[in-house]
Amino acid sequence: MAGLRWIVVALPLLAACTAPSISALDAPTGPERTVVMVQGTNVLFSRIVWDAGLPGERTVPGGFLGGYMFSVPPGATNGPHPVALENGRGRSAPATFTVTDPVAIGGPRVDHVMLVSNSFPAPGKLLVWLYVQGANIDVGSVVQVDGVDAATVAHKALRNELFGIAPASLGFPIRHYLSLLAAPDTLAAGSTVSITVRNLDGTVSGAFPYTLPANAASVDSDGDGLLDTWETAGFDADGNGAVDVDLAALGAKPYRRDVLLEVDVMNGLANPPIATAPGSPGTFDLARGMFAAAPVINPVDSNGINLIIDASGTVPFVQTIGFGAADNAMLGTANYSTVKAANFTNAVRGNIYHYAVWGNAQPGGFSGISDIVFDLAGNVTGPGDDFIVSFDDFGASFQTLRSQVETLAHEFGHDLMQQHGGNNNNQLKPNYWSVMAYTWQLRTGRNNATRRQRVTCWPFYYAAAGATEPAGALPGAINAVVDYSEGMAASVTENNNTLNETTGVCGLAVDWNDDGDQADLNLSADADDDGVLGVVTDFANWRALNFRGPALNGTVLP
Repeated sequence: MAGLRWIVVALPLLAACTAPSISALDAPTGPERTVVMVQGTNVLFSRIVWDAGLPGERTVPGGFLGGYMFSVPPGATNGPHPVALENGRGRSAPATFTVTDPVAIGGPRVDHVMLVSNSFPAPGKLLVWLYVQGANIDVGSVVQVDGVDAATVAHKALRNELFGIAPASLGFPIRHYLSLLAAPDTLAAGSTVSITVRNLDGTVSGAFPYTLPANAASVDSDGDGLLDTWETAGFDADGNGAVDVDLAALGAKPYRRDVLLEVDVMNGLANPPIATAPGSPGTFDLARGMFAAAPVINPVDSNGINLIIDASGTVPFVQTIGFGAADNAMLGTANYSTVKAANFTNAVRGNIYHYAVWGNAQPGGFSGISDIVFDLAGNVTGPGDDFIVSFDDFGASFQTLRSQVETLAHEFGHDLMQQHGGNNNNQLKPNYWSVMAYTWQLRTGRNNATRRQRVTCWPFYYAAAGATEPAGALPGAINAVVDYSEGMAASVTENNNTLNETTGVCGLAVDWNDDGDQADLNLSADADDDGVLGVVTDFANWRALNFRGPALNGTVLP
């Protein structure tokens, strides 16, 4: 998320010819399972020695080709522990890590799987190195493929920012993310395998299904819907042997997820997307930054997701534009498909780009809409490739940089198959901390009473520790940091008199029944305002993004 602090891995290029040394531990104190980065010299091919020099000293797992990272062992006793590096030339002087009281942390969760190498030694056979990553995975964890342990080593890690919220108040606290390199035995090409991770304490993650490539031509190492060959040699839309889109020139790479978006802005808008100014990022810069800060670890490239935006085009002004609107110049209406056909080179970009129109308004007055695919029961069945941003006619309180970034990310999130409630379309979940929820999107433009009713966790919304909305009022400083959910919030049980205003949804007091105080206990209330009292759950967006919309040519809603 936006508050993540990347842990940079820098390994020496040559094997050590002398004993290693430790200059610092980047986190010298913390509870068990803390991921620690070791700074020093001759780290390559070194080992981590825990309780070095004590009777119970032991070697603990390190990172890929060196002891630059380790996890504090589960069950480690409180107090100081000497840590040393060791190689064939000797042992370093110890550094001290002080173990503190245990802190709540969720179990291991697999979020993404990539390929870092692949070969097809025989028809139907595949040899791969898998790049498995996720939340709360230990250095030293083991990847299992269809229940069979694979040779595994940790690679990179990042710590998670909780904005001052106590982990114990979360349902699935994430203290860090970690990636693993795994080399399973020969697999069946084109098959779907079940990936799990077993942590040092024996806990095993839920199963993550992963479909292997059927042949070399179908390899998409990072799983972004763009084949490796397209990202390295260019995209040939019509198959005539000529490159139509030079993806590499746009910054696309095969080992980092890239997503492409063309946004055409209507001429004559009163509140167009805010442009970049010296020292001040604009709307599209901040959207790119949101995706770049995603909790996604990449093996050789920068972390996060690379959002490539082409905002160079414009379209003529109309009062309203909609997927089902009529083309009527006298009434000032236009059909989205007509506008797209006239301004988007579908034959060249249609299978790789999302397309959006940033317009004035749409029928019904909504702030935006996507062509995400629904079935007759209202369930999402597929991603989209088109969307509209349409709140130029909203009041002045909504015309802010933050509201622009929120609405762009919200509608684009629909294209990527995300719903208002994560696993459903409940729009006002208090424990779904995502710009996909209407508790977040356009929040700062609403009045105090509405904000009080739309309960959320303020520090996560504002990406600022200590942020609050006294009686619904906005804080003095508001940034434009926007995010999707990581799935950390505790479930909210609305019935059986289990709601407490003193603890809210993240340990902060809220006014569940809107009676002007935050002191009521043992309430039953419709926390997400869906007309039903039940259990309201969070949902992790980042691990669920679906990049297939352009390739599937998302169905336009009637």
